[in-house]
Amino acid sequence: MRKSSILLTATASLLALSATGVRAAEVSADDQSTEAIPATADDAGIGSITVVGEKREVNLQAAPLSITAVSQDALRQRNATELADLNGFVPGLTVTKSEGNERVIAIRGIGYETAQNPNSQPGVAFHIDGVYIAHVVALNQDLLDVDHVEVLRGPQGTVFGQTSTGGAVNVITRKPKLGETSGEANVSYGNYNYVRGYGTLNLPIGDTLAVRATVQYLRHDGYGYATQVPGYDKYPLDDADNLGAHVSLLWQPSDDFTLTLSGQSFDADHNGALQKCLLCSTDPANGSTTYVADPLSNPRAVYQDFPSTYKTKTRMAYLSMAKTLGDVAVLKSVTAYQYLNKNQTGDNDRYTYANYYDNLVKWRDYSSTWTQEISLSSTPNKSIEWTLGFFFLRQNALQDILEYAPTGFAVDPSNGERVTFQTNSPYQHSTLAGYGQVIIHATDKLDIIAGARHNWDKITAQPVQYFATVPPRESKSDAVTGKLSLQYQLSPEHMVYVTGSKGYKPSGVTFAGDSIYVKSAYKKETVWAAEIGSKNEFFDKTLRFNASAYYYWYKNFQFTAEDPVPFAGGTANIPKAETYGVEFETTWAPVTGLRFDGNLALAKGKFKGDYYTIDKQTAQDIRATTFAALGYPAAYYFDPRIIGAVIGASANTNGKKIPKLPGVQGSFAATYTAPVGPGELTLRGEVIYRGKFNSRIFNVPAYDTVPAYTIGNLFVQYQPENSPFTFSVTATNITDKAGISNKFADPYGSGTTSVEYIPPRQVFGTIAFRF
Repeated sequence: MRKSSILLTATASLLALSATGVRAAEVSADDQSTEAIPATADDAGIGSITVVGEKREVNLQAAPLSITAVSQDALRQRNATELADLNGFVPGLTVTKSEGNERVIAIRGIGYETAQNPNSQPGVAFHIDGVYIAHVVALNQDLLDVDHVEVLRGPQGTVFGQTSTGGAVNVITRKPKLGETSGEANVSYGNYNYVRGYGTLNLPIGDTLAVRATVQYLRHDGYGYATQVPGYDKYPLDDADNLGAHVSLLWQPSDDFTLTLSGQSFDADHNGALQKCLLCSTDPANGSTTYVADPLSNPRAVYQDFPSTYKTKTRMAYLSMAKTLGDVAVLKSVTAYQYLNKNQTGDNDRYTYANYYDNLVKWRDYSSTWTQEISLSSTPNKSIEWTLGFFFLRQNALQDILEYAPTGFAVDPSNGERVTFQTNSPYQHSTLAGYGQVIIHATDKLDIIAGARHNWDKITAQPVQYFATVPPRESKSDAVTGKLSLQYQLSPEHMVYVTGSKGYKPSGVTFAGDSIYVKSAYKKETVWAAEIGSKNEFFDKTLRFNASAYYYWYKNFQFTAEDPVPFAGGTANIPKAETYGVEFETTWAPVTGLRFDGNLALAKGKFKGDYYTIDKQTAQDIRATTFAALGYPAAYYFDPRIIGAVIGASANTNGKKIPKLPGVQGSFAATYTAPVGPGELTLRGEVIYRGKFNSRIFNVPAYDTVPAYTIGNLFVQYQPENSPFTFSVTATNITDKAGISNKFADPYGSGTTSVEYIPPRQVFGTIAFRF
């Protein structure tokens, strides 16, 4: 698939499809909440969808960008309870697991290739009700009381700023309603002793106050197990024991003022993730230099002897206020506080050795963050609309890791254990940004959208490694980002747009210090993007077809780099890269009660220009063999001859593929609803395909190639007539496919390459009650 043919074909297709439109009407400025307006009943089978993707409410078909809205019903039918369950919903979106505790979101190949550097930033911004979630570990919480999820593809450098080079994910929760007493409760039970209990209640308190509260408990037995943990025949892994709650208080004393105070909490306390080694650590006590694989054929059983555990706690409180100033503008303020405390342990060598172990006995991530955003927006009008805003973030965080091994290079003074890796890394992140955007309604059919944002970021850190204090580090970066779009309505049902935009990820510090490949600070990453798209509705709004084509230019791609000097790895930058592709989304409701949904993404990306680096596993092999060939020099791997051998084995990244970018991915779903007996029956079937991709930039097949998989899901629901009860059965991954979510080549020196799997077949029934 050549980029020229992709872009030419896509452009021709978009123009051919777009035959005839008027700009879809935007909602009144009196309703500036973040809750989407549901599909209207008069739009035949597919309805219309209002989104708030760019912090202004607009019909999805009139938004000049690639955006997908996933409804509450779609999430429920898929049993999507966390971000990883969004795979297959959105073209170009890939959510993978990393080291048992993180969720890495990538959109069109822009993701998070520096997950082991705590002060680095992701490439996709994650928000809950407009609040930026500052720590990536917090992405591993359950979704609570969700109205819908919006996924914006492409750099969002104006209203979202840094960390949105790939796009943004917005979780929109349901809001309290005045004058209404309502609620729902449901309970589910299935295999693996799956239990999910959920309840929500909306209560009015007088004429101007209302409260909405939701609680959810979710647990299941382990999807897999370890066979060699002392005291256990089968030590459970990939289990769940989660408790979450969300509460919102709405005060609306007048039509022009709204205040919402919300709080959310999430607690997880269970064993660790199943991480099965493909290439386990060598056993130096036996003089081995050959990697071994887990000997158990069952993909969900591992030959490991250390008990993995995982505990996390997140808390968030946020205050949102909106005041309409006459008929001219709307003033908004969102103030938020976030707290995270995560602790885990793990079998880092991923194996059972008689004479050797490498155990992760502590891994703590802590974060405390304040954010404040203030914006002033004009009310919708027929000539010019504008938005001005200010954003502030202050994060205090810590990463504390401790590993023990018999051949460690330091000694823990508290107990005499040999330490193979230790860091205690407090850091601070400060962000200031100002932004503005204008929409010029040049004619009845042509809109011009222009926006800019100035970001300023500072990272400071005071690391301690191997019980020795490293000099404090500081990194500052700034960038002007934004976009320019032209949007043209060819007819009321057909629109085309072209957009140029820029995204930015700030620089940061590494904890090992200046070395050969890795320096004490790494550069900011920027992405320039060009996109052309078309949004169309046919046959009296029973068929919707949207398509887009894009081309990205990267500068200073951030990634986790190994250094020829042992233990000096960190984050570095590849100077240039490019990504391009096409995406399609469609919904068709040919007759009442029948609906088809599908999406398809075709993509390609590679690095450009000469840049030399080496992956951790190759460096490990070179060090071991050269060390032995030189007669085991006293300087160990720090011997200049060994360092020189590692440099000599470095590879050129020119032409290597962008990670987390499947060449092909897509899904197809059919939903049928019909009256059956004294009620309504809903049947839904879905097939999801995710193509293969590379987990890292090095493209080493054994360490990086993540194979493709195809899974199917089923949903059956019966709603008795005039009854508050609903009965359903959900089946996910019906063929019990052991699909690989991601590979993880350990950068901490344990010498393992392991995989994490998607969940196995899950079948459960649900009884729901609504009033």
